[in-house]
Amino acid sequence: MKRACRQPRARGLTLVELLVAMGLGLFLVVVMGTIFLGSKGTFQSQNHVARLQESARFSVDTLSADLRMAGFQGCRGLGLTTPMLNTLNTPTAFLYNFAQGVWASRYNGSAWGPALASTLTSLSPAPDSAGDVLTVRRAVGTGWSLTAEMGSATAALNVTSTGRITTGDLLMVSDCAGAAVFQATNATPGVSGSIEHSASVTATPGVSTNSLGRPFLQDAVVYRLTTVTYYLAPSQREDKTTQLALWSFTTPDYNSTEPPKPQELVTGVEGFRVTLGLDSNGDGAADAYVAPKDVPDWTQVITARIELLMASTEDNITSSPQPYTFAGTPSTPSDRRLRTVVSTVVQVRNALR
Repeated sequence: MKRACRQPRARGLTLVELLVAMGLGLFLVVVMGTIFLGSKGTFQSQNHVARLQESARFSVDTLSADLRMAGFQGCRGLGLTTPMLNTLNTPTAFLYNFAQGVWASRYNGSAWGPALASTLTSLSPAPDSAGDVLTVRRAVGTGWSLTAEMGSATAALNVTSTGRITTGDLLMVSDCAGAAVFQATNATPGVSGSIEHSASVTATPGVSTNSLGRPFLQDAVVYRLTTVTYYLAPSQREDKTTQLALWSFTTPDYNSTEPPKPQELVTGVEGFRVTLGLDSNGDGAADAYVAPKDVPDWTQVITARIELLMASTEDNITSSPQPYTFAGTPSTPSDRRLRTVVSTVVQVRNALR
């Protein structure tokens, strides 16, 4: 007898099983997609926060470094009754008034107070009540000690040979008894190590007298001087032109051989507020903090309080508009940029008696 061979019957997935498998697969894809998008959002948020903090830190450090050197006059300080001698032709002009270490201005909605010099007007600072203008006049670098005492008040100053001092540099010689501002007028003041300051040489601004008031001895130090102005203006970066930025203008600019020009430092600075601490009784402490227009005597400024409103360069970062308080005024923006307000108080160099 023949035994019948039974073949196993082929069997596939039922429609119900297929639907269940597809549902589970779709669920897993959704879960993984949600995790991925959440992780990506967290990373982007943290990245924007880090960039905002870095911009804020750079802005504060840059402003603080210059303010700490504002009005630096060597070891003499500002407590001496003998004023610093400025031999430049225009000693009270905006760019050359080195006896005044700090200056600031604020826009009140219709005008700047105090009024801006033509040098600053040409920079076109943003006429916004949140954006002040701050100018710092300071020494640059560590200076060069005299290698020999001056034979007379009109004699050249001898220093160690250096290629960093060139014709036309604005300089200050200082010791613990006094200081004098002048301009290098000879062809190779640094390389030769002999710095002349002749009123007969045509220069800008030039010097009005050959005399530095007295001969400085070998303990004196020569410093280069510069004027730095900080202000807010629209960004010039190609994809950020709708935002304000913190700018600086330095003259003379010893780091470049080209004529001084504005530099965009940080994009996304929407507010810049400067408040000055005044020492009106000479006790070395700030008696009041006032707006720039209320400063009666700029030599009384011993501290400066800086407040910055920082905004992310990208929009649609937060889930809703982020309220903030800047300069004592609460605000709610219409966009969804990430914002933070940072502030610091800086003591002006040599301002304490």
